[in-house]
Amino acid sequence: MVLVASRLDLRATLDTTSGTVTGILEQLVGETIDAYAHDHRTVEADSANILHVEVGEPLLHRAATLRGRTSGQSYVYAESIIVALRLPAEFCQRLQAGTDPIGRILGEMGIPVSRDGAGWQEGVPPPNLGVEIGEAILCRTYRIDSEQIPVMMITEWFFDTLVPFLR
Repeated sequence: MVLVASRLDLRATLDTTSGTVTGILEQLVGETIDAYAHDHRTVEADSANILHVEVGEPLLHRAATLRGRTSGQSYVYAESIIVALRLPAEFCQRLQAGTDPIGRILGEMGIPVSRDGAGWQEGVPPPNLGVEIGEAILCRTYRIDSEQIPVMMITEWFFDTLVPFLR
């Protein structure tokens, strides 16, 4: 089990781990985490960007809530922009067809990844989803690379439902 005393400790744990956000959440809250998609669609890159894709290149936009499998409690809301053409087709199929979070799929498929440039913000509300998801206590955006090639950008909002698990 991950023991963190405050939001700052949670932030430091997330910044320094070589594991996935899902793995840390599962250790923190003591239950399996699943991803429930709110949006999963193809969009086109519309300008120069940190993913180094050309204008018009297809990207997968995904918005999902990470929830406890047993409790049904929402802990994180995440929006991802994924360069699907840089990942195996099976990755995208699993992402669309099931409830496995991105990190779990990457790990199970043996896709090597690294995080680049986590930028933290506090007090940033998540987008209006039309569903009750809680107040955000932390928000961060970062890029995931595989073998030094950018494959996705992720923004995560960590909810106040995590506060009871902070020691």
